[in-house]
Amino acid sequence: LLQTPPLPPPPPPPPAAAGAKAVQQAGLEGLTLATSRSSNSGYKGVTFYPNRQCSKKYQLKVRVGGRKVTLGMFAAAEQAALFYARWEAGRDTSDLTAPP
Repeated sequence: LLQTPPLPPPPPPPPAAAGAKAVQQAGLEGLTLATSRSSNSGYKGVTFYPNRQCSKKYQLKVRVGGRKVTLGMFAAAEQAALFYARWEAGRDTSDLTAPP
């Protein structure tokens, strides 16, 4: 019998799927993603950089003591908005990959 090699892992989900997952996670955590009309991403604290050469084009910045602090770069606007909601709720945002 010939054995076929195992299939390679599937490619990572597209940002749209990642964004949908972040929206779902926000609901599970009882958080609301804060929208903004003045942001080019549509979310408060999140800025979209279309010309960045990497997959993470959404930057999350917050104001702390009158200064802007970057919390991270994200593949989807909704992911960044989720971490903004966590930050606003006083939750730990030091690990940008894990739910609280």
